[in-house]
Amino acid sequence: MHHRRIPIALALLTSAASLGGCNAHPIKQVCYGHYSETTTSISLESQRKVDILFVIDNSGSMGREQGTLAANFGTLVEQLESLEVDADYRIGITTTESGNPHCLNGDGELGALQMRSCLSHLQDFEFFGQDERDEACRDQCPAELTDLSALPSALVDGGVSKPRPWLERNREGTNVPEGVTTAQALACWGPQGIDGCGYESPLESMIEALGRSDDSGDPAAGFLRDDALLQVVIITDEADCSATPLGEAAFDPDGAKALWPNASADQAPSAVCWNAGVACESMPDGRTHCEPADIDLQGDATTPEGAVLHPLARYIDRLSEIDQRKRQRLGSDQQQVLLSVIAGVPPGYAGEALDYGPGDDPGFRDNFGVGPGCRTDQGDAVPPVRLLTVADTLGDGTGSNLFSICDGDYRPALEAIAGRLIEQLSRPTCIDGGDLGSDLVVEGRASHCSVQQRVDGELRSVPTCEAAGDGWALPAGASLCSFAVTDEEVHPTCAANDEAIELRYLQAPGTEFGSVDVTCEVDPGSSCS
Repeated sequence: MHHRRIPIALALLTSAASLGGCNAHPIKQVCYGHYSETTTSISLESQRKVDILFVIDNSGSMGREQGTLAANFGTLVEQLESLEVDADYRIGITTTESGNPHCLNGDGELGALQMRSCLSHLQDFEFFGQDERDEACRDQCPAELTDLSALPSALVDGGVSKPRPWLERNREGTNVPEGVTTAQALACWGPQGIDGCGYESPLESMIEALGRSDDSGDPAAGFLRDDALLQVVIITDEADCSATPLGEAAFDPDGAKALWPNASADQAPSAVCWNAGVACESMPDGRTHCEPADIDLQGDATTPEGAVLHPLARYIDRLSEIDQRKRQRLGSDQQQVLLSVIAGVPPGYAGEALDYGPGDDPGFRDNFGVGPGCRTDQGDAVPPVRLLTVADTLGDGTGSNLFSICDGDYRPALEAIAGRLIEQLSRPTCIDGGDLGSDLVVEGRASHCSVQQRVDGELRSVPTCEAAGDGWALPAGASLCSFAVTDEEVHPTCAANDEAIELRYLQAPGTEFGSVDVTCEVDPGSSCS
């Protein structure tokens, strides 16, 4: 497979001949009341690459959630593949198992990327009498895709092509077999089963998966690209349980059991994970406030080195290191690593501080000391205290990267994740309309600007896109077109700079963008009287 970067050159040019005079425009005459002879040339490199890692909880309570996620994968890829975005993306999937030796089912994935049809391992969707084969897998993945696998692809142009454990799509095509869409492939590859470890360790699985990309001997080698945005999405209904080798003794049935709610139990419940990583205090209003904490095997506060669970700095520092490496590679000051979490926060969560009531389930309260973070008719979700802290560190402070696992539909969450990616991927062409602003735009054309594409050293006029319902379409025979949006539709970057017009592009699949010159008459003033 073949990958190209997409350069865009934007030139904003002035015309000295218009000093003190009026120009005729298709809309109205325009005078230059405060004209200046300034030529501004801005060179942009449009970033179209994004690597997405899904860390999916594969424990016994996640069958419905995996089915819901699979049913809504199309929301994500449709937006990334739209003509306006045309993203070059990779999607890898791993589970929340990171090798706790006291799990009932062995070592687990340890961050390995999974790329197999759920129909090929249906036994993983049965667990202690539960049967989620239909809801989590069969309802989303048709029988003819039982053996669905990725086509060979190369990491770089001219490199060795072989099957990779991730979905890939760029302008040359995808590594999905002909006749299968990327959304259909993800609906089959996404569900991971419900027989996984009940000590979910999404944070540890995340960095194990990212580390495999740097291991030349691992099937996932090269998954992360230095010139690509990284988006991590964690989906779980439990607390993070990323235990250290020392801390694994906390789950030993023959150990001290200081963190166990019931020392007479034969198997450590997931509440051990909560007790090992969270400290809570009662509030005057009767609710409970909880924060991440370093707890030792005896249940006492300790240093990060003596804690049962890995300190959160391990994960924040790792993601920050990747972010800085990417920024240096791209010469960008924009955030290059994004983290989104779908977990036990209330539906409609908007970043507010979370305190927890006692709930109405005595069993849950006896285990965790608080009520659930959210609830569905299929069960309770544990407040994701550690995950919230990491997500807040990498978020914008509004909770926009946090979503509820209890929502019956993950479409809004995936739309929001895609929207954030698109905003980051799309480097806007912002245009100053002067005093006239958005009045200069008629039927998608900025009347004071011309758009030309450089092809083999020659300039060719770029047509305005054609209106198509509520959107835009390429004119017949055109491989590239442009359209202008105004006011509320402009990119936040344009709005922040008081530029009322943004120019966007549509491109035919499989064609080169080349470079584009946008030439605008600077500083249109008020109408001539």
